[in-house]
Amino acid sequence: MSEKKEDQDPTEWLSSPVSEKNQRLQPMRELVLNPYFGSRRRVKIFRTQITIGQSPDCDIRIEDPFVSPRHAELRLPRAGEGYVVRDLSSRNGVFLNGVRVDSAPLPSQGTLRLGRSTLSWSEPPNETEIFEQDWVIADPAMREVVASLKRIARSPLPVLLLGETGTGKDVLARMLHYYGPSESGPYVTVNGALTGGNLAESELFGHRKGSFTGADSSRLGALRSAHGGTLFLDEVADVPPSAQVKLLRALEAGEIKALGADRAERAEFRLVTATSGDIEKKIEEGIFRLDLYYRIAGFVIHVPPLRERPLDILAIARKLAHDRGLDLDREAENRLLSYPWPGNVRELRSSIERATMIARAASSPRILVDHLEGLMSALPSPGHVNRPRTLLEAERQFVQNTLERNGWSRSVAAKELGIARSTLHAMMRRFGLQDESTARSGSECRLP
Repeated sequence: MSEKKEDQDPTEWLSSPVSEKNQRLQPMRELVLNPYFGSRRRVKIFRTQITIGQSPDCDIRIEDPFVSPRHAELRLPRAGEGYVVRDLSSRNGVFLNGVRVDSAPLPSQGTLRLGRSTLSWSEPPNETEIFEQDWVIADPAMREVVASLKRIARSPLPVLLLGETGTGKDVLARMLHYYGPSESGPYVTVNGALTGGNLAESELFGHRKGSFTGADSSRLGALRSAHGGTLFLDEVADVPPSAQVKLLRALEAGEIKALGADRAERAEFRLVTATSGDIEKKIEEGIFRLDLYYRIAGFVIHVPPLRERPLDILAIARKLAHDRGLDLDREAENRLLSYPWPGNVRELRSSIERATMIARAASSPRILVDHLEGLMSALPSPGHVNRPRTLLEAERQFVQNTLERNGWSRSVAAKELGIARSTLHAMMRRFGLQDESTARSGSECRLP
């Protein structure tokens, strides 16, 4: 046995300086596969265990007669330490940078040869970006969105962000402000899902004292407050029709007239709007003005949902767990990847926080699949992903699950969802949701 170890002395360099964490191959990296048969392709690695071979069951399948059915595996022994390659008793061995190895840590750049095929990788610049706490950008789909935002950040044109609720549109809006010319100015947010009437106009344009019943003091309004900075108007598709005309006039003229005021005042700001609704449908139905859409849609950015960003799922979940002193078990990671995340990043963050509390209560150093108990009613069993057929169904199921989990308390459910009670009431009416006990009694769901 000792002679065998001496024969492996040429690989000692693999576990010396190269084994430092910042010099090891980490998840979220892209490998270039040059197979013996077939065309060259790129492979993303993000799981804690990756099998390589000819077998269709392998995570990375290589068409090469000199490669064994299960030739090798890449494994993350501990979070943050980087991948290790292990030969699975293959016929022709595994060669790392020209040296045959049984098991060795992988450097941050190098080449693996398996049979007549190779896997190679190089050090990428800023593969993963952290803009705000708990908000990680690792998936190519989201990195492309961020790259687009950085390119247009200095432009004065307004930006419209389209995406499901919880995808991070508010973070992207702050990113536009941060990289834009008005960074030193105020950053003002306002939600377009207002109740209408004087309240809606007061939120946007401000009012003078005594301008309407209940106006006990003057208010500046969101548009005037954003002067010299950035205005983020969320859920712009829900701006009441009565306020849309005045909003369009204010944006075109750059002047805002508060309720009860005798004259308009100048206000200049960068406009960023967002919506999770179908704004095109609302335009077709005449609910949202087409001319206002043209005014706010200088640049239109589509934000992909979390289920289409698997690298972000793992990157965000791992960061959330690591920041709390825990690791993620491989089975737990697989379970997270199999779930469609209708609530997107907001739901993922909430799920990891609940799992963290359960893991700590069990004195576990890592989050196991059993600790995702709060998701078990919604998470599909392994190998049986039962995704909602449409986004509408996914949103309905997510809202219903939240209501049921909180005993149909509108206030508690709205707080967990991060929305106003009025917004939750509107969603319940749209989805036809009501307490089952109320439904059995034959009465309607009354929304206080």
